[in-house]
Amino acid sequence: MFSKTPAQTSPAWNADAKSALQVVSLCAALALSSCGKDEPKRSPTPESKPSAAKVSDTELDAHIADALTPPPPEPIEDNARDAFAEEAERIMDMYPEKNAQDLLGVPEVNAKLVSALKKLGADKALQDYINSSVDIAAQITGLEGGPGTYGLNLDLKVYDAKRTSRMLQNVLTEDPRRLVDFLAQEIGEATADLSYGGVSKSPNGISLVPKNPPPAAASKPPEP
Repeated sequence: MFSKTPAQTSPAWNADAKSALQVVSLCAALALSSCGKDEPKRSPTPESKPSAAKVSDTELDAHIADALTPPPPEPIEDNARDAFAEEAERIMDMYPEKNAQDLLGVPEVNAKLVSALKKLGADKALQDYINSSVDIAAQITGLEGGPGTYGLNLDLKVYDAKRTSRMLQNVLTEDPRRLVDFLAQEIGEATADLSYGGVSKSPNGISLVPKNPPPAAASKPPEP
């Protein structure tokens, strides 16, 4: 893969976990290496030749999707789901001039976001999953560097109404698993655009940025 140098901006989400990526990558590698292989025969005939295992593009895409998809959170009952959807739409109607990023700061949303983030801060497994998703996305898109090199930058201002509503519904549950599920889906959707679209920021506002960019070169003073 060719290396890319993304724009140096301050990440909104920093990936710090290293071991999580190693585990997920190892599992994915084992899954890929076992595709299409049969159990070894005890006494093969001299004429038999083992066929090379092949992994189709569809299978490869499926393994990548699995690596970027978190375990599903507990299902929400239909009446509760409808209530969160209605609340999200009500909030959007209350603040028609605000984008998704601004809506996270309104009183009806901010307190629940803070609550969910506190719970997420106490759950290392969920933190590791997001961090590993960022690391895997960086590998797939061809960025150089080991686990923890890149952080996640989210530009929520580009969200359309449908995506904004979905974000708000997840925040309103105050369930950190739903925040992780939402973020992982956003990362998975962005990975294809960052890999093959020739862009540094995906249409859903995601970019991967270095956590410790090199210092800018000092400018030379003008010649006298």
